[in-house]
Amino acid sequence: MSELGVALIGAGRAGLVHGRNFAAGIREARLLAIADPDTERRAAAAAELGVDLSFADPLAAATHDAIDAVVIASPTFAHHDVALAALEAGKHVLCEKPIASTLQDAVAMADAAERSGRTFLMGFMRRFDARFRRVAERIAAGDIGEPLYVRSTGRGPGLPPEWAWDPERSGGLIAEVNSHDIDCIRWLSGQEATRVYAVGRAAKRPDLAASHPGFVDLVAATIELSAGAVAHLDGAYSSEYGYDARVEVYGTEGTILVGGPTEATAMLVRSGAAVTDAVRSWRTLFSDAYREEDRHFIAAALGQEEPRTCARDGVEALRVVITANRSMQIGQPVSIDEVAS
Repeated sequence: MSELGVALIGAGRAGLVHGRNFAAGIREARLLAIADPDTERRAAAAAELGVDLSFADPLAAATHDAIDAVVIASPTFAHHDVALAALEAGKHVLCEKPIASTLQDAVAMADAAERSGRTFLMGFMRRFDARFRRVAERIAAGDIGEPLYVRSTGRGPGLPPEWAWDPERSGGLIAEVNSHDIDCIRWLSGQEATRVYAVGRAAKRPDLAASHPGFVDLVAATIELSAGAVAHLDGAYSSEYGYDARVEVYGTEGTILVGGPTEATAMLVRSGAAVTDAVRSWRTLFSDAYREEDRHFIAAALGQEEPRTCARDGVEALRVVITANRSMQIGQPVSIDEVAS
């Protein structure tokens, strides 16, 4: 097989990031198809990306004979059906976070991936970012000793699509924005969550909470981890100052930090003030990471590299999401075991 034929499911913001990467050229891959139920969005994406096969039905694209690998960037509630159809048809899958809307669907996807023998890569792009990977390497090398505490921030400058305002369909803020933080906590600490206490508020948009019960635009969660470490995450949208992704891991021998709200660009110093540019979008901040993620997906599908993520990573992140949402509802800490599938 000279090239893997790729289908893109979903032509929204994340979908176009992947689509443009494949259209620009990922070694041993070719973008052949795009699927999106929105006629105008689908047509515009197909024209921009130079794709001939265009589908309103994502299942038709995911199971097409010319397709070897499927990138799922559709709304969260649609992930399960597309992933199962693709895996049953023998396709490799890259799935954007969160893996699914329910833990039952997520576990079914992970089980199907393992039965299929195909690559299933979870789209946790921080794992493919050179800065975050260097942090992981230094922690693994023992540079900070044993991790004791992880603090992770994830804030976005805009609101997600309306379907994501409903926690039943999307998992809410902590799923749509902070899945990356949850995965970072697991990845960098090497530990699993055991108990979560979360607080959420519709701090900026109480009107959306009135029309979409359970909507929050500000969340803070304390997470107890399996080897005794503690983690804390905070999330928000809309953070009007820009996009903010940062992590600190404190250990027995030191601490390590990565990320922040400012670009690594020139600093302007004038009249006693120093100014750098704010990060405006995750699409630019993590552009190299997304390209590396797409490259790695194809290499893993071809058996050239061991997958850096899998469906079980998506399951465990979602388990924390569901536990946190439950904690917000009842106003008390909740054990991970209480929401185990």
